[in-house]
Amino acid sequence: MNVSFSDYEYAIHNQAARYCLISYYIFTIVSSFLGDSIILVASIGYDAFKLHKAIVTIMQHMAVCDLINSFNNCLSLVTIISERNNLGSYLCSFKSYLPYFSYPASFYLTAALTGFKLLIVRHPMHARLWTASKAHIVCGIIWAFFTAILILFFVLDEDDVQFDYLEYSCSYAFSAKPWITWRPILGGFASLVPNIIVLVTTIWLIVIAMRVTNRAGDKIKWQGLMTVIATASVYCLSVMPVG
Repeated sequence: MNVSFSDYEYAIHNQAARYCLISYYIFTIVSSFLGDSIILVASIGYDAFKLHKAIVTIMQHMAVCDLINSFNNCLSLVTIISERNNLGSYLCSFKSYLPYFSYPASFYLTAALTGFKLLIVRHPMHARLWTASKAHIVCGIIWAFFTAILILFFVLDEDDVQFDYLEYSCSYAFSAKPWITWRPILGGFASLVPNIIVLVTTIWLIVIAMRVTNRAGDKIKWQGLMTVIATASVYCLSVMPVG
């Protein structure tokens, strides 16, 4: 059974709490735009990252995906400041669909990042086979798949949108009967599967790093390894449930 938070009683009536939420959104939006812009400009315009080309390519896709998430947060910030839905019907509908495209895509892009790095570290002699073009193909498949998921939303019920005062955001209501079956399946596939992949591959990379430090004569590109491990660790912390 779906719980509706479309009534004003679920809104944040404590102004201090609302200001804290506004500050949080401003911080995440500014930091995301700055960080993602630096990654894209440095990697595309100046080739500043001395990492494997496939890893850099996936990082670029992750930066673009994070910019999409930041735009979604901008729309949320507008409604939080105004304390009502002033986006209009079209923009509200767009806002309700966007998270089910960009957030799962970011999960799988992170999984692709750790997966590629594990393959490169485990099979260094074949590292040249994992080109930037192949990384683009893998990322393209991820984008295409979650675009198809958006189409499924439209097919099942394109107008099933409400304004959620709990989050001060337009959200998809999942009222159509097929969602009783499809929602847990897609939810598990969109979040559980990539989280498991990221967790397993990150632990595997950490084990490899610890083994290498104990063996004299072994050489490994620590910059690339630690960049991937740090990125995956931040990702794992960001998706931990907050009760």
